[in-house]
Formats: sequence, C-alpha cells, structure tokens
Amino acid sequence: MSLRLLFDQATYQDMMTIWPTEPAVHDLPDGSHLPAIVNAKLLNTYLDTGCAPADEINVVKDGAARHPRAYATAGKLDPARIAMWRERGYSFQIRNLDRWYPPLHAMCRAIQQETGFGCYVTAFVTPAGAQGLDYHWDQNIGIVYQAAGCKTWQIWRPVVDEPHRGYKASNTQPLAELVEQLKADGPDLEIELKPGQVLVLPRGWVHNPHALDQTEDSVHLTFVIRERTGFWIGEKLAKAAIASTSLRRVIAPADIVGEDAFAAQIEQARSTLVGWLSKVDTQTFAVELLDIARSELEPDYI
Repeated sequence: MSLRLLFDQATYQDMMTIWPTEPAVHDLPDGSHLPAIVNAKLLNTYLDTGCAPADEINVVKDGAARHPRAYATAGKLDPARIAMWRERGYSFQIRNLDRWYPPLHAMCRAIQQETGFGCYVTAFVTPAGAQGLDYHWDQNIGIVYQAAGCKTWQIWRPVVDEPHRGYKASNTQPLAELVEQLKADGPDLEIELKPGQVLVLPRGWVHNPHALDQTEDSVHLTFVIRERTGFWIGEKLAKAAIASTSLRRVIAPADIVGEDAFAAQIEQARSTLVGWLSKVDTQTFAVELLDIARSELEPDYI
C-alpha cells in the first residue's frame, strides 16, 4: 500500500532520489492491487446511491461548478439529481477519498510514511464527450491513475516559477488572456491516457483535461502529493524558535504603531531569530522533523 501500487520498482527508486519535474506516462505495475481497491464501479456506486458525502462532491462542466443545492437535498447527495446532471454532461469531482474510504486512507498514509510527503486523493467521473475542469495548474504534483475510459490531457510548460500553497495559484492569476495564448500556441504535450496508465504531472504545468473526443465515460483518480519544501522547514524552525525567551517578550504598543520604532523591533527580532537558528542542532532537529513529516495531517484536513 504505497507508491509501489502506482509505479514499478525502477520508477519508484528514481522518484525517491530525483523527484519528477517533467510529465511522464507509466503503466500500472504488474500485480498492483489498486484496481481492486478502487475502480469505476465503486465510484459510480457512491454517486448513484447518494452514499458519498455531499460536501466532498463538486459538479462541474466546462470549468464552472454548480451550487451544492443543485445536487443535494437536506445536506445529502441526491441520486436523482446526480442522474440529471450526468445526463446533461456534467462531471463529478469526488474529493478527499482518503478521508472517508479506508483503503485509500491507508494508501495515503503509507505514501507519507515512505516519502515524508502528505497525500490526498480526488476522483473525477466525466461523461463521454464532456469536460469538467479546464485550463489551470496545480500547486502540488498530481499522480493520475486512469481507472476506466480515456481522457485527453493537453499540457503546457509552467508559466509561473515554483507555485506553492496559495502563492502563484492559477485561480489568483488573470487567466483569460493566457488561455487565449495557450490555445493559439497549442499544447507542448497531448496525451490520451488509457485505462491502467498513470500520468505524473508536476506542479505548475498548465493542463486542459477533457473527454470531448471519447465515446465512453472517463474515470480517473488523482493522488495529490503535498511535497515538502525549504519553506516548510523554515516554518518549522520559526515555530520552534518560541523556545527563545527574547522572542517571547511582549513589544510595547508604541513600538508597534510607530513606523520607525516598529522597523527597529523587526530588525531586532530578525537578528535574534538568526542568532537562535544558528545554534539549532540540525541532526537532532532532523529526527524530530522527520517524525512530523511522516505523521502530521495537512492544515486543511483538520
């Protein structure tokens, strides 16, 4: 129950030493139990019976989402309404499967144990000839497993450098003009992902996924890997600096509301923090931080 369910041993070893920065397509490894763990029949059953949690469902077409009242009744998923939107060509995003489907929870926790990276899973059910999400890029690497049908992925090289968390996210950028340029240029890659294939899509790569040319419904799962960065280490170091008595002292109001005085306080705090950080035992801190990396839940999970 780990990345080995998605990749063969050689690819797995490569990923553990050189994290992917370019899109790539792989075949699910022989003997993988993933198709038995989660498949199109299971996901469609969750939708058709209304057993999926309504607050984890998005109903989307051509990049626009319906309001939850359009497919839920009294806070519960409404199978009749789901069927109506399916007939109208809407796609269904089933979010955070790792939170409420135990086998995928176990898989994500195993991935976190072996990589130190957090993980969550989102599924997409797209009717033949339709499109759900359109042009965007993601803040984390996505590992896309095609469970049924085919999906076309138009992919462009990153247009921003190292997007991370909310910084340089596609939903904070003026996209209309960019999309017109992407359409005019044409994609750098165009991939028709087939059942049993896995697409590695690093963060920042612009993509326009669709099933517009397909005659069968497309079902895929995206394992979103929350990569660790130097910024994450910096956050943990800064948080640990609460052990510094000087940094815990209260600043007088006059030294906050006065611009020059506040600048002096900032300079003093920076100097104190740098001095404190220079004394951190990195080996000891690494042991503590590794345990956190392998166990902490993402902030939006809680």
